[in-house]
Amino acid sequence: MKSMTGFGRATARGGDADITIDVSSVNRKGLEVACSLPRDWQPIESEMAKLAKKYFSRGKVSISCRISLKDGSVNFSLDEDALFSALTQLKIASQKLEVEFKPTTELLLKINEYCSQSVEPDLDAYKGEVLGALEEALRRNDSMRLAEGETLKRDLGERMSLLGGMLDEIEERSKGSVQNYRDCLMRRLSSLNLEMDMEDERLLKEVAIFADKCDISEEITRLRSHISQFQATIDFDDAIGRKLDFLCQEMGREINTISSKANNLSLTKTALEFKNELERVREQVQNVE
Repeated sequence: MKSMTGFGRATARGGDADITIDVSSVNRKGLEVACSLPRDWQPIESEMAKLAKKYFSRGKVSISCRISLKDGSVNFSLDEDALFSALTQLKIASQKLEVEFKPTTELLLKINEYCSQSVEPDLDAYKGEVLGALEEALRRNDSMRLAEGETLKRDLGERMSLLGGMLDEIEERSKGSVQNYRDCLMRRLSSLNLEMDMEDERLLKEVAIFADKCDISEEITRLRSHISQFQATIDFDDAIGRKLDFLCQEMGREINTISSKANNLSLTKTALEFKNELERVREQVQNVE
């Protein structure tokens, strides 16, 4: 079992640049891979996404690539013509708006940065290092998700055991409901001074209708099956998040039916506790790949 939440970082050095690759992932129903790369490196984005899909089947995966040029590898240049033109236009605009215009050194550097043509490291020279660093970052992300997946697995196993115990309580508290209803019905009739034979057809029919309405044996059987399948599934190595989510939905449907059929306070209370615990399970399952 793997979590969908993870982080991995790897670095590579080549030529005049240090390259840092970060891979972060969070939960998502489908698979979404987004890459943040230098503008001139966009052609490699599809190859990086393809590599990421070897490690992910679900989740939102964000890949960022940062390049740090070594000292002395970049020469400062000042484009005087472009800078003069930009300042002239800004001065004219300020006069029209009647706004005081006092250029600062910081403004000059910023304008020069925008006006000068930036030179990014050549993709062909660093492609191998980038993909190698990405592979390592993906492995580290995968290791983190495996570790968190083990924690999720233990937690979900404990919660399933707890739900199984609650289901035992529900089954036990549902026993004798028909007999209790029959006795209660006879007491009410007696309090109204109405005598009725226990074998009276009308009484038997009423009890039979109640028995059919409050019978939860089928729901209990299906819930046991779902819990058993859930416990077996969390031991699989495949992507199991969708199946676990489906089983949670089915368990929710069964416990809702049981709640609607509940005919005594203690059974209703236990069914409500079951639903609350099941909701906690569903929240955890949202992070399982």
